[in-house]
Amino acid sequence: MIPDYAKFVRFQDKKLIPFICVILFVVLGFYWKNNAFSFTSHDAGTVSVILAITLFTLLHELKAYWAYSYVINRVNLDALKGRSCSKITAFFARPAVVSACSVIFFWLMAQVCLRLPASRFSIIYLYLISPVFMTLVFRTVRRVYIRQVLTGMSSTVSFRNIYQYTGYYVAVNTALNVLSVSPLQANPAFSFSEGYFSARLMIAMLILCGVVLAINLAFSRLSKRYLFLGRIFLKEITIYSAPPVPFGRFISKPFLVRIILLAMVQAGWIFILSFIAGGLTISMPFVVYFLLCYLPCLMYHFLHVYAYWLKEFHLSCDMYFRYESFMQRKSLNM
Repeated sequence: MIPDYAKFVRFQDKKLIPFICVILFVVLGFYWKNNAFSFTSHDAGTVSVILAITLFTLLHELKAYWAYSYVINRVNLDALKGRSCSKITAFFARPAVVSACSVIFFWLMAQVCLRLPASRFSIIYLYLISPVFMTLVFRTVRRVYIRQVLTGMSSTVSFRNIYQYTGYYVAVNTALNVLSVSPLQANPAFSFSEGYFSARLMIAMLILCGVVLAINLAFSRLSKRYLFLGRIFLKEITIYSAPPVPFGRFISKPFLVRIILLAMVQAGWIFILSFIAGGLTISMPFVVYFLLCYLPCLMYHFLHVYAYWLKEFHLSCDMYFRYESFMQRKSLNM
């Protein structure tokens, strides 16, 4: 029996808040740890942007999820049929627009939390309030996206291939990484006072790159096959014959072997970069130095995610062709 909309979303919402709490625990906890477990009004802007990017990642695939659910009849949406969605509503419900507007609200929430009793726990107050706000936003835009799916409203988001899709994801992730590690510029272990060619700085940067990559890889393991299928139904991604994965021999090796090789390359890259920067007496901001050091891990992150999602995309294409074949046979038998 196909569940109706109300029953389906009640089941979905029960899992939503715990999922958001887990994500925020990692995202806010990582920033708080890097900021020496301190949170002041000076940090409110950065934390607000971090929360807004997190909200964006939650909403980015929501329309594709409901397109997939509707087309294959996972849920009965008859209760929402016949309700149109205006262009203004559709514009303000875009993930990028919602996230941009939410920065102000998160900043105001941060300021309120800083003025509550026991202000040293302000980041915990913010952690407790943010999932509630994100859930309310999620539930509000969900209805808009469902109406767009039901009315066949075209989307402005389009990806020509998995390269573009993966690049988009990695770029957003990297922006979140840069904001999360930015407080470390005040950490003595990452000080430039001893120069770039300092053993303490290079070791600290190697460990930081490894931790950031580990967090990114953990979140990238979430399956995308049904979301890709939803995007195919929405015509937001093109079905194409994808070329082989770059550095295929390297990617085909066992994960542990790849990580060991990457660690060797990463250590050598930080050593060379620090030697050049120290020899040329180049002055650069901490986040720029981190990005330059992180380049090998960034490239591996892209290759790892691309190889995994390419398999998922092929499965999605296979499911799409099977669905189209089934619908054609069904129409002929009617």
